[in-house]
Amino acid sequence: LLDVDGKVTKLSTPVQCSNEEELKLPPPLDLESLLSGNSQADNLKSVPSLNFTSLFSGDPDTDNLKPVQGDKAFIQDIHDVEITNAKAVVKAKDKNEDETDLKKRYQTASALSVEENRHESADDQGTSLETFEERLYQNELALPAQRGENCIIIAPTGSGKTIVAVKIIKHHLAVHGIRKVAFVVEKNNLANQQSETIKRFVDCRLKVISGDTMRDEDFTELAVLLPQFDVFVITAQMLVNAMVKGDLRIESFSLIILDECHHCHGGHAFYKTMIPYHDKKLEDSEEQKTLPQIVGLTASIGVGKAKSQTQAISHIKLMMANLDANALVSVKENFAELAEKMNSPDQSILKIPSRKIDDFGALIKELMQKTEDCLTVAKDELGENMNPPYSKGNEEYTQWLEITLLKAVAKVSDSVLSRSLYTIRKYLKTYNEGLIVHSYARASDAFSFIAQNIEELQKSSKKTEIETRANALFENARGNLEICAVDGMRCEENPLLLKLKEIILDTHREETNMRGIVFVRTRVVADIIASWMGETEELKNIKAKKYTGAQAPGAEGGITKNKQEETIKLFTKGDYKVIVATTIAEEGLDIKACNLVVKYDYAGNLISQIQAKGRGRAEHSRFFILASEDKCVAEREWMNSLKEPMMEEAMVLVQQEIQVEHEKYQMGKRELQRLAKRQRDAALHNQSSREALEGQYVLKCLKCNEYLCLSSELRKIKSQYGCISQDFKDHVFCKKSDKITYEDKEIKVGVGKIMCKKCRVNIGNIALYQEIYFPLPHIKAIKIEDDMKKGDHLKQWKKVEEKYFTVSPLSDEDLEKISESGKLVEID
Repeated sequence: LLDVDGKVTKLSTPVQCSNEEELKLPPPLDLESLLSGNSQADNLKSVPSLNFTSLFSGDPDTDNLKPVQGDKAFIQDIHDVEITNAKAVVKAKDKNEDETDLKKRYQTASALSVEENRHESADDQGTSLETFEERLYQNELALPAQRGENCIIIAPTGSGKTIVAVKIIKHHLAVHGIRKVAFVVEKNNLANQQSETIKRFVDCRLKVISGDTMRDEDFTELAVLLPQFDVFVITAQMLVNAMVKGDLRIESFSLIILDECHHCHGGHAFYKTMIPYHDKKLEDSEEQKTLPQIVGLTASIGVGKAKSQTQAISHIKLMMANLDANALVSVKENFAELAEKMNSPDQSILKIPSRKIDDFGALIKELMQKTEDCLTVAKDELGENMNPPYSKGNEEYTQWLEITLLKAVAKVSDSVLSRSLYTIRKYLKTYNEGLIVHSYARASDAFSFIAQNIEELQKSSKKTEIETRANALFENARGNLEICAVDGMRCEENPLLLKLKEIILDTHREETNMRGIVFVRTRVVADIIASWMGETEELKNIKAKKYTGAQAPGAEGGITKNKQEETIKLFTKGDYKVIVATTIAEEGLDIKACNLVVKYDYAGNLISQIQAKGRGRAEHSRFFILASEDKCVAEREWMNSLKEPMMEEAMVLVQQEIQVEHEKYQMGKRELQRLAKRQRDAALHNQSSREALEGQYVLKCLKCNEYLCLSSELRKIKSQYGCISQDFKDHVFCKKSDKITYEDKEIKVGVGKIMCKKCRVNIGNIALYQEIYFPLPHIKAIKIEDDMKKGDHLKQWKKVEEKYFTVSPLSDEDLEKISESGKLVEID
């Protein structure tokens, strides 16, 4: 390895750079030389290879390909599943209707839909399917899956993994019999993108199933849709939900392709998709024959937390066990062609110095210290280990606020003291986040952020003594902060912004029709950087737009699905030259003209780095990582770069073991799957034991300790958590709202807001469901208290269910009682 002067340096020592110096990365591992026995692979056994060139002089010879095991059993089973599930769906519609009539209604609906599909196909007959450029390396990648093998396919971003999937799908549908394909994606925005590619090349009946597309559909039960389509492009969570509800079984499909399959571990929806597969495989040998073929696609399988090659190998084997993969497929025979077709961006890691003059930051830190002194009044209640971190404006302080202090506040029983401490924590959180914004952007941006959030805290009419003191501290400092934020002599311009401006201007001078993506850590920073570009004289003509997730409300920096699609279209056309994006765009975004990618002062893992870098698709594209010298971002990203060759070597060793010691590999894979099954069963047993012992819990306002309701009075309403207590409205007051956060044909969320009657803090939303207004308490505003008066605070309802109590679904009986008793909330 070389340092910036070209001298040899040790791997274990992070490379140190002077300000703004570029870290020169080692060249990527040469897989071709590895496989030929040169370089690092001198000590590896040679791997026998197939003559893919002769195999793929034309289309694959399907006569020589092995069929998927159990085809006849599968075909019969898929037919039975369709009929059984269809019966179940229509039966649930109306208990009093005759089953024969319901069958007819289902068949009519199916026939109508099939007829619509026929019309669609007829309309499309004038437009022939597109043909893709024949690339031998893509055929090589597709071959094991076309033979019916479960496999993980690894290929660089931009190499055409979706085209490889298309080849696999086309071959799979060509095999005789009933075939159902699920192409599984992680995010809604990828579903439409991937489906468009499949429709361009495959003659099939295709359906997109995602949270976005299903809101306006007449049929939401996948069992009804299953007979009508051949290929489903579906988000992982929708597939998991359908299997949990019983709409589908894993055997409903003959082929499941998981796009970006490196997510298939832990609690991710990809892994949950595979759990029914593993359960059937391990419990019933006969049912194995009806299980679908599994194919995973990724640009990087990663190494997890591995620090050595042995650990990297273990990670790869675990991922393969999760996907029940028998082959790890990468390009070998046609590596030269792959290298010729790929555009790999030049990578640079730049260390950027901090501001030399920063009176604004110093004033905020001083204000935080004074505000922290307000906590001393509750020293006995909070405990002795509540000293805040000395360093501020960073993750360490954020963790102290969100875990240590918040949990301590939740345990305070005195309502006045609880409210005071809640407010102090809010002030400290605002200042800390303001400092973080200050580190990324202008001081004026940080001041605006702080002032806006403090304004929300000041709305309470009746303040406690401690709240009044905290408010006075800010008001006394406000004038000085506002002046300092715009005074270049007291707070110099952010060096990160100066470097970003330089990079964008240099790229624009070289290529006026440039496209650039700036990746940032949060939605707030995305909004600020996009605004900064629009307000900076030299950058005004290089138009920028933010691109963030559609799940978050607009007030928190989110944008709508339509806005997402519009932004990408305008960026592709060139109306916007730069998009400032959160990590939602790291995977799947395919803009051929993109020649600049900047990762703006945050560190991820190896996969994150590879995915972000891969967005640079144009020839001579460049990838910059801008790293503040005081955040260790450069060192962490440098180590990620070193892990990539370690991952590639580990892949080669696993591939060797599969070919040379196949039985040993299979035994190891089965043992990993059995271990995972034992862990799942143990977790399920622990949950059942807890449910048997669970008692009643009290929900209170986190700020003022006001009683709200009991845990037994909560219900699941679709995916929301609502309260059905008639007494709830006595402890809150409600206001109408036009900021709808979610809407489909059954439920509308955000028609109103709930505020605590005692302290006036916002504690939730109101949903309209079955013509009833339901209060939806926000878990982040709630304290959970047991019968011993011990309080706790969690950030997600699913964590509450895991730790304390389960919430029952809303029943017909609940709806009847509500109708008889009257309104749950009164909306002003």
